[in-house]
Amino acid sequence: MQKLLYASADGFGGAVGTALAVVRVLMAAFFLFMAWRNLSGDATLAADFERWGYPDWFRVTTGVLQAVGAIALIISPVSFLGALVLAGVLLGAITTHLVNDPPATALSALVFLVVAFGLLFAYRPPLLR
Repeated sequence: MQKLLYASADGFGGAVGTALAVVRVLMAAFFLFMAWRNLSGDATLAADFERWGYPDWFRVTTGVLQAVGAIALIISPVSFLGALVLAGVLLGAITTHLVNDPPATALSALVFLVVAFGLLFAYRPPLLR
């Protein structure tokens, strides 16, 4: 388990590798929590998805993508794919907030997107280096 979580990213080791692992775990924990809220039918989120004009299956699909992305993010060999899935979810969230809500509501998703892009860079496969 430790090897999967702490495998170096793009040659980073030591403190940088540990910091990247901590960021991955924290981001994964947040998205697992959000996935749980979406998949459990949290009334606030269900109302938001309805207000935004999305069908209920889209909320469930979003929750599944959040869970899959979070789990993949924790597993070092597929962290890039996890970050990619979460970046896609975040781009959708930012677009939804900018179209339907005051622009400031997109700020937290934008911060997470910047972190996801950093993880995409750190864990990019050799083909993209």
